[in-house]
Amino acid sequence: MTMRGSSVWAVLPLVLIAGCAPGSDATRGDEALSQQSGLGSATITFGGDFSETVEGDLVAGGEVEVVYDADRLTDCRGTQGGIDQWAITGWYRVDGGDSHALAVAGLNAGSSAPVFQLPNVIGELEMWFQNNNKWGCNAYDSNWSKNYTFDVGGPDGGPHWLGKAVSVIDRWTCNDGGPCDASRVPLENSSGPRFDTWARQRATVAALYFDVWEPGVTDWNNPDLWKELDVRVYTRVAGEADFSWDYVDLFQRVGNDARYHVPLRPIDPLGGATVLDPADCPPQLEVTPDGYYVRTTMDVYFTVNGVELRPTPDDTYTVTWESYADLFDVCLP
Repeated sequence: MTMRGSSVWAVLPLVLIAGCAPGSDATRGDEALSQQSGLGSATITFGGDFSETVEGDLVAGGEVEVVYDADRLTDCRGTQGGIDQWAITGWYRVDGGDSHALAVAGLNAGSSAPVFQLPNVIGELEMWFQNNNKWGCNAYDSNWSKNYTFDVGGPDGGPHWLGKAVSVIDRWTCNDGGPCDASRVPLENSSGPRFDTWARQRATVAALYFDVWEPGVTDWNNPDLWKELDVRVYTRVAGEADFSWDYVDLFQRVGNDARYHVPLRPIDPLGGATVLDPADCPPQLEVTPDGYYVRTTMDVYFTVNGVELRPTPDDTYTVTWESYADLFDVCLP
């Protein structure tokens, strides 16, 4: 057997992403996911025989204990004065988010296995390990030059899966006046959707959509769906400190999924009327170089029973809003 260790490099951590996170208080007093019942815990054991086993449930918001056999990674050892001068660091990230470190063996490692808390996001947990010493030696334990991966599901009462976050801003409609599939644009694309003067005047469909799947809940015409799934949208206009939230309505069932939608017109921070009172001005406006328009942005993410849907655990979706500058004369210097 070829050892997966000292000569194999792991997928290196991504550059840290500067993201937006909720303020300490949502405007309408949201409860933290950690206060919900049903959060799981799991132990991932990386054995000396190069096996990886999971005991328990890997769930969003739950805890993970990491048991690592240091015999998997024996290069880059060394002592000085009888004191270890090497350390094995475990790295983890969820769904492409920021990378975080754990001391698993050697210098600075504790007497018990390290434990970390998963973010409140359903997705994929990646892990890899690095051994280094004070003399500059580095070795890696990864899954044949890839990271070890594990699925993270929803907690008890939470959805099994959520995703397919898209925007539709279009004049054309399909399916009895609904959005056309060809008009769906993933929210992760570029800088996100733009709701401008054309959209405000001409678009027939202007909304954000996402899908939720929970076996036995979303896969039939369930009249109690609104009771079993607490679906919310969190928004924060540029310049605001905290997020506010509101409930999200079911749009329709699609296969076994429940599809939800957030119409853009009701949450438009620029509206369509002339602003007469400076107290009604958006907190932060940018004038376009030609001077004809103003724009602002909005941070957006969604939750279903407390489990978050974001582009990555440390980021938010972005909607750009644009309107005529002369409607905001009292807001501009």
